[in-house]
Amino acid sequence: MKIENPSSYQDSINYPYQQSSNKSSMPLIAGILLIVAGVFSLISFITSYLVLDLTTIESMGFVTQFQQIYPDMTAEQILGFVRTCTIVFLIIAIFPILGGILALKKKMWGIALACSIIGLFSIGILFTSSVISLIAMILLIISRNEFQ
Repeated sequence: MKIENPSSYQDSINYPYQQSSNKSSMPLIAGILLIVAGVFSLISFITSYLVLDLTTIESMGFVTQFQQIYPDMTAEQILGFVRTCTIVFLIIAIFPILGGILALKKKMWGIALACSIIGLFSIGILFTSSVISLIAMILLIISRNEFQ
């Protein structure tokens, strides 16, 4: 039996659990980006939920805007609606973190990709989470063959 590259054969004997160097680091970068996007979004919406109260809602002009559409709405109902939306976005912010963990492990490419797509809706601080999720999604699409 002829060995084409004896040094690579010797390395595989000495280091059997070492990965070959032909794998790129795109899933690793995508995973880190998705986790960062999820954390940014979580921080943004947790602080929003904690800061929102009736005086904040009234000072931001939400009451007058909502009452133009629905004249019977009270400030408390508007606050409840905004807090409900914040909770929904908090739940959405968990998905990029899950996708990032899956990308780091290089498992379940489809679910990691779906989580990055959901991450596009996580908004975050000035849409940074959406942009970061988009970059991670592109990296995941490119590195599909590296997943198990």
